[in-house]
Formats: sequence, structure tokens, C-alpha cells
Amino acid sequence: MDHLAAIFDTKVDRSGEHHLWTGAKTQRQAGQIRIDGHLRTATQVAWELEHGPIPDGHVVVSCSSEKLCVKADHLSLKQRRTTNGASTQRRSKRGGGSITKVGTDRWKITVDAGRDQTGKRRRVTRTISGTKVDANRALAALNVEVQTGEKKPSPTGGTLTVDELINWYLPFAQEVRGLQHSTVVGYRDPYDKWLREDLGHLKADRVTPAQLDRAFGKMRQAGLSHSRMNNARSALAGAYKWGKRHDKVSSNPVKSFELPTTKTPPKPSKVPELEDLLTILAGADEHTPEIAPVLKLASTTGMRRGELSGLCRDRLNLDSGELIVDQAVNDAGGEVVIKSTKTNSSRLVALDEHTVAMLQAHLKRMDERARQVETTIADDAFVFSLDPACRKPMRPDFMSRRMRQLRNMLGIDPADFDVTILALRRWTSSELLDAGFNPSTVSDRQGHTIQVMLKHYSKRRRSADLAAAEHLGSRLLGSSQTVRSTHSHQNELLD
Repeated sequence: MDHLAAIFDTKVDRSGEHHLWTGAKTQRQAGQIRIDGHLRTATQVAWELEHGPIPDGHVVVSCSSEKLCVKADHLSLKQRRTTNGASTQRRSKRGGGSITKVGTDRWKITVDAGRDQTGKRRRVTRTISGTKVDANRALAALNVEVQTGEKKPSPTGGTLTVDELINWYLPFAQEVRGLQHSTVVGYRDPYDKWLREDLGHLKADRVTPAQLDRAFGKMRQAGLSHSRMNNARSALAGAYKWGKRHDKVSSNPVKSFELPTTKTPPKPSKVPELEDLLTILAGADEHTPEIAPVLKLASTTGMRRGELSGLCRDRLNLDSGELIVDQAVNDAGGEVVIKSTKTNSSRLVALDEHTVAMLQAHLKRMDERARQVETTIADDAFVFSLDPACRKPMRPDFMSRRMRQLRNMLGIDPADFDVTILALRRWTSSELLDAGFNPSTVSDRQGHTIQVMLKHYSKRRRSADLAAAEHLGSRLLGSSQTVRSTHSHQNELLD
């Protein structure tokens, strides 16, 4: 219960008179949350967290003035109206159905098929893609199939298809397990593009290792990277684990499945040298001034792209030369989401006097831009924004597109070195380590562990390699030459 309360609390805004639900909503704009694979209304869960189980025959009545309010004091219990002692709320009749949205333009339609000989409720489900109108038409057609007997549930009550398993699992993974929006998008995209056609229609319990090999073999032949194939496997593996926990499937064919080797080897990242970075920053000032301050702050702090996008003015303390990194923006799949940092933690980053002066000049330009259109900028507005009032963040995808355009304008060959914000982050790590700074200081400054920094962000640069060669050569060969000269001089004195 404590774990549920903690999850529930992250989706509630308690700053006002009403405690507003900020999580998923129904089509009627009422709060909902998935618990153990089942959707519950946010008001029901709020009541039970405060008062315990809802008594039989009662329902929770929402706040009269705010539908999304989940404040326990604003909720009440109401007894269901009954007729001759029986509840007026009944299940759908045979052929009755419902529509549930399970993803972007994806719908699960369910039709009640009556009860079997043991009295167990039977249902027929189908997942379709399209608009709500398409879902209504499909529901009507499925109703006809059930009523005429053309479509019947299996004797075991029906098993989920792989498509249905995925569509149930991914919302659960995001809402209950807390998977990041970008992770869910990263799972969904390769599944939709590469696995749905071959596996989506199959009964999840009947998928064989050979079918998995064929599906992933197509991905390999198409030249997909190991990362993309691994995301597709992770979507299936998570869905099957969830299915087994909730008795939706009896076996997990992904458990012993091994990914094929990719035909596309990982591209080695090449961190720019200082001279290259100065060229990039100077080019940004001239060709892409809207992202020039973004690139400069990225270079001196090593902040992630989403963290730069999510930086707000109230997180800057330019008088003391510091900023706080505690949130990020993610726009995977075209949806802008403001979330915590990648490591779900905040950090304090010190700023040098040059970076402070650059930020002061940037904020002054933003204030002047706002005055020209007769608007104001709030104290907690975004630092980098294309909106005159800075109410909306500059999207990470926009930053990346402008970086690619800048690279083309400057005529930089990607084979020479990377021109991305990630490359600037790697440059920062490599520069500080090459300069002899403590690895703990570098990793804390950039918000990751020492192991991650050394594996992914500290990269070999030619300048550092030459310095290492010079050091070793002077210590070894130079010392040998000195020793030989000393011996020769001693021999001359003896003669």
C-alpha cells in the first residue's frame, strides 16, 4: 500500500485547494490509474488510500466542483440505487461492448459473450488501429459476429495476441513501473515497424523461437543497429514477464532468445579538439544564434540535451555562479514531456565568470525580445525558448536539427568529429580528465557514475594521445640519453 501511495502521489498536484490528478485520463476526462493490470478511477484509489476498501454496494462520488480533484475530504460515498434488492448497474448484455484507448490511434474493443457452463464471464477482444469512428465501426461489426455466433471465445476464455499483450504492457510500464516516456517510445517504435506484421496477430502463448528468429532476422538483414533490435526485444520481454505475473500467458519464448549480431557495427564517436569546438561555437554565433548560448552552456557544464531544454530561470543563481539541474524535457515521438533528470536526481553545477556573463547577456536579450512584443517573462520561465514569453521550452529535437544544419553550413565532415550536443558533453568529460581533475568531480558535475563516464563519455583525443606519447618518450628515451651522456663524461674524466 505504501508503494501504491508513493506512485499515486507523484501524479497529484496538491498546490491548490483541490488536489488535481495529473496522470492518465478517461475519454470523459476523469482520472484513471492502472493497478496490477486493471484500470481504476483515481477517485476510488484516493478514497481507499485514505479510508480503506469501499463497502459493497457503494460508489465514490467525485468532487462537485472539480472532476479531477482527488482530495479525500472532497470525495464522498454513495449507495447504489437498487430495484427489488438488486443493483441497477449490470454488466453488458450478450453482444454489448466497450472501447478502450490503448495507445496513439489504437483501440481495444471488447464484446461480452455471455457466460460459459460454469458461469464464468466470457469476452471477445480485438485491437485495431485508426480513429474513434473506426473503433466504433469495428465494435459494431464484432457485436454482429458475436450475436450471430460467427465469433466465439475459445474454450479457455481466450488468450491474448502479441499485439494485445504489448498494448496492455506498455501503458502499465509507464504508469505503474515508471518507465520514462522516451523508453516507452523506444520500445513501441521498433515493435510497430518491424515485429507487428510477423508477430502481432499470433496468440502470445503460441509464439515459437523459430518465429522470433525469423522476425529479428528481417531486422538484421535491413541493417538495424543492435540498440534498435534490443529495444524490440525489451518490449517483448517486458510484456511476457507482465503477462506471466498476471496469468495472461503460460510461457515466455523470449526468455532464452538471443539477438542476432548486427550487420551495422557501432559508429565510433570522435570528440572534437578545442580548436574544432571553437570553430563550432563561432559558427553558431554567426549562422544559428538561437542555439549559440545553448551550445556554450553545454560545453562548459556538460549538461544533457533535455536538461538544457528544461532549464528554468529560477534554477539560476548567477550572483553566486551556480545553477541547479533537476528536470529535463523529452520530446520522443513528437510529445513534449517535462520529467526528472535521467538519474532522477538533482545536482548543483558551478559556473565560471565567462559563462555567467554569457547567460546574463542571453537573459537580457530574451527580456528585450519580450518587451518588443509587449509581454513579460515569468521568474520560472524557461531559459532557452523560441516563445517570446519563454513559456515553452526549446525542444531537444529542434536543437539537434539546428546542429545538423550548422555542421552543413560549416562544411564539417561527420567522419572528422561529431557535431552534436552529446559530443559537447563528451568533450567536457575528456577535457577535464585530460587536465587532471578528479574523476569523482567530473562525474558528479555531469550527473552520472564514474563507470558510465569512463565507458561512454571519456573519449580518446589526438591531442591527449600526443601529450601521452611525449610524456612517455621524454621519461624513457630522454632519460636514457641523459644517462649515456653522463657515463661518457665520467669515462673522459677517468682517461
